Amino acid sequence: MKSSQIIAVFLAILSVLWIGSGVVMGTGSAASQEREQTQEEEKRVKVRTRLLESKPFQDKVGITGRSQASRMVSLRAETTGQISAILKQEGESIAEGEILAELDVRDREARLSEARQRVKQREIEYNAASKLANKGFNSKVRLAQAKADLEDARAALKDAQIDLGNIKISAPFEGLIFEQAVEAGDYLSVGDALFTLVDLDPIEFVAFVSEHRVQDLEMGGEATVEFLNGQTIGGKISYIAPAADEAARTFRVIVSAPNPENRVKDGLTAKIIMPTAQKQAHQISPSILTLNDEGQIGVKTVSAAQKVEFMPVQILSDTASSMWIIGLPPKVNVITVGQDFVVSGQSVEAVPALSEGLL
Repeated sequence: MKSSQIIAVFLAILSVLWIGSGVVMGTGSAASQEREQTQEEEKRVKVRTRLLESKPFQDKVGITGRSQASRMVSLRAETTGQISAILKQEGESIAEGEILAELDVRDREARLSEARQRVKQREIEYNAASKLANKGFNSKVRLAQAKADLEDARAALKDAQIDLGNIKISAPFEGLIFEQAVEAGDYLSVGDALFTLVDLDPIEFVAFVSEHRVQDLEMGGEATVEFLNGQTIGGKISYIAPAADEAARTFRVIVSAPNPENRVKDGLTAKIIMPTAQKQAHQISPSILTLNDEGQIGVKTVSAAQKVEFMPVQILSDTASSMWIIGLPPKVNVITVGQDFVVSGQSVEAVPALSEGLL
């Protein structure tokens, strides 16, 4: 056999051996990879998970406040004179427009009659001056003076009418006489205090809410007021301060409630419970909360790829048995047992919880 043929046969044998070794080695590598994958799956940590869905949640803000009258007005004398009669006493109920006290008329009626006569006289003088001016027998200056005299007389008549009307002290609204500062026979000067009136229907309750919770309140929202004796009444949020108190950084909130028989008095201590705006939230067990490396509070979840993810959350309500949080997708697979033994990005085997409850 020629040397060239021997070399060709030798090369052919080497090629066959090389291809064969590749197939064998490839088959072994695939088997090795499969074994490694199986071992990796066997090493995956098992964690218990529960599929959570968000639900409508309405929290409540409970804070101590006090009651106050919806209106409080101090009546003062608008004219001088002696009080001739007190018609309503301190503590009595009053109707709007009801007369509370009267001052002595004295010469007010006479002065009013004189003012009316003076107006009639000035009207005659002005009409005469006007006719003469039209005929050219009177100057414009005389006509203007007659007009001014008439206006002065009318103003004096108006003052006399108001002065006579001011001798009767009437209530500007329905309510109660809180304080009485005068008695019959007292002589009044303009500005002297007479009565302090309060309106207790509706009754108001004032509370100061933190800047963290005031954003959750709504004007017109329902509220419940609970007194120290356990009694409760319902009301509505009628005012939310647009700015915070600079010192305390709290916002004044007022709840108004009907009080038709004036049973609730001004100055009572009460707990005011105000539901917040409704939100979509998840209910969880407090035990599943955890922290990430940055110190954020949150929960650990399992993705569709069976990998752990950390999701920060915000707590809305916290009780001993459950907690409401926001910050999660509407549907999420949350780790309820084993979250402390896995880290973000780790592959795990999720075992769905079969029992009822939150874990």
